[in-house]
Amino acid sequence: MRALQVLWVAGLCSCGSAGAPGLDVGAGSPEELGASLNVRVMGDSVRLEVHVTNVAGSPVALEFDTTQRYDFEISRAGGERIWRWSDGMMFGQATGREVLQPGGSLRYVASWSGRGQEGDFVATARVVSDNYPVELRTGFRLPE
Repeated sequence: MRALQVLWVAGLCSCGSAGAPGLDVGAGSPEELGASLNVRVMGDSVRLEVHVTNVAGSPVALEFDTTQRYDFEISRAGGERIWRWSDGMMFGQATGREVLQPGGSLRYVASWSGRGQEGDFVATARVVSDNYPVELRTGFRLPE
């Protein structure tokens, strides 16, 4: 059985250098939001979690064009995308809004089966808000 590996990258807009050296950490998050991406490897299962918190002193309203709120991707370290959470899904074409009070949070979770995969990968998490988009990346490894 593979050993449990946990990587944690906290990405605030002002922290553009978070993550592994040389790794593009994505666009980060707007200054009103603190955001983190947690990648947890358990055997050949990978759990992805993006957490967004309102760090401003007033409510923040995230606006969305559809019913989709988030997305996750897994790519090989060289850039080839091998999985996207939303592939094959359909989302309602209705606008929506998520209001975060000061200190309020949203958490989105997905899992990817890395069965038969090994090596270095990059996880990308996005909160697909039109006015407060979040994009975070971190690297992880699936051992042999």
